[in-house]
Amino acid sequence: MNSRKTIATLVFAVGLVAGSGLANAKGGTITGKVRATPSKYLKETVVYVKQVQGTYAPKTKTEDQQGLKFLPHVLTITAGDTVKFLNHDHVSHNVMSPDGGFNLGMWGFNGSKTHTFAKAGTFTLLCGVHPEMLGYVFVGQNPYSATVKKNGSFTIRNVPPGTYEIDVWNSHLKAAGQKVTVKAGGKSKLTFALHR
Repeated sequence: MNSRKTIATLVFAVGLVAGSGLANAKGGTITGKVRATPSKYLKETVVYVKQVQGTYAPKTKTEDQQGLKFLPHVLTITAGDTVKFLNHDHVSHNVMSPDGGFNLGMWGFNGSKTHTFAKAGTFTLLCGVHPEMLGYVFVGQNPYSATVKKNGSFTIRNVPPGTYEIDVWNSHLKAAGQKVTVKAGGKSKLTFALHR
């Protein structure tokens, strides 16, 4: 009976230690605002944590083609992730990237094709038969990135505690990176001004 109580006490103690470890591992949030001059390029902006140690399980994300547009206009993923390209237009599309060196060929309504992005970088998306179509896939070293909203705001959640370089990617404009220290459960706020 005493041995059972001892084992139960040990299990409870281990649970407390594990629980406190999980609490200490809680990430922080980085929020802020981006201004762009000219403002028409604001929608083509990603704020991201440049380098975060760790390995990240590959995921599959979706990029649609609808109304002769790539949706979302800018898709953020992590190196090693796969993008499933859909077609919800009643015309055939051909997805290719001059940056990524891939051409998925043609496919029609309700079809799909996939491509895995092995390396970090930004890849332009084009359709060989519809020159007005343009999109981007931003591939980060880590999953801590956010596409800027129409009002310029962004939120990056669950960033591990630490000090990081925060950078901005934009299709036409530039902004200097900033350093930020993220605390467990804390919030950090940044402001970026994009210009030529």
